[in-house]
Formats: sequence, C-alpha cells, structure tokens
Amino acid sequence: MAGVWLVCGFVLAAWPAAAQDFAIDAHLIDRCLAIQDDPMVCVGRQADACIQRNGGGADMIIGVCQENETAVWDATLNRTYAELLRLVQAEQEMDVGYAPNQLTDAVRQMQRSWIKYRDDTCGVALAREMPFGSAAGPAASGCMMRETARQFFQLNYIAGQYR
Repeated sequence: MAGVWLVCGFVLAAWPAAAQDFAIDAHLIDRCLAIQDDPMVCVGRQADACIQRNGGGADMIIGVCQENETAVWDATLNRTYAELLRLVQAEQEMDVGYAPNQLTDAVRQMQRSWIKYRDDTCGVALAREMPFGSAAGPAASGCMMRETARQFFQLNYIAGQYR
C-alpha cells in the first residue's frame, strides 16, 4: 500500500502546474477611464482581475499584479510628463515675459517633489503594515499604484491647460 501512495505522490508532483497570467491590459484601463466620472474608480481594477485570475489571496500574487498595473500607470504618466514638458516649452518660447526655463523648471521641480511625496506616503503605508509581516508588500505596491495613477491624472489636468 505504501508503494501505491509513493507512486501517486510522484504522479501528482509531475502534474503540470497551471500557467499564471500576470498581464495587465492597458486598453481596459483606457476603456474604464472613458466611461467613469471618477477616474480613481479605474485604479486597481486590472490588478484585481489579475489577482482573481491567479487564484487570489497570496501576497506575492497581489504584489505582482499591483506592480504590473503600476507599470502601466507609470508608462502613461511618463508619456504625459514628456508631453507637458513639450507644451510648457512651447509656451515659454512664445516669449510673453517668462524667465528662461521658468515653466519647464517649475514642472520638473513639481515632479521631483511628487516623487518624494509618493515615496514618503508609501513609506507610511509600509510602516503601518510592517508589524503584520507579509501584508507590508501589498500595502506598499498598492500605494505606489494609487499614487502613480493620481499623479498621471494631475499631470493630464495640467497639460490640458496648455493644449
């Protein structure tokens, strides 16, 4: 009988593991943004779908899904930041009384200040969850996702004033 259990153990160990899909679809985020009045409603939806698709719950899965959605928001933020710099540069070049680089320097300083704010804010989220061990990772990655999306919305709003 022990031999049967041993064979069953080997068979189960050799069973192929289901592939995990941690992909985040940026187009679904865009579709959400197009129909929602409050864009923050769209933040985390794709990460949540990723978590469910991969069995949910485990902190490693939560962290990876949140980090992958953060990467989508970060790429969008970086494109918007570059566009904003181009827009304010064009505004400066119209020579309507701006000091050299006045607007571009202000935008760069704003972004540097935001990075510090984001890091400090997410540091608080991390510190709050540290006593609970594994919850710290998802708290920090969730914070980074939310704050990155918020900054994208802010930059997009400011860029809209120059478009």
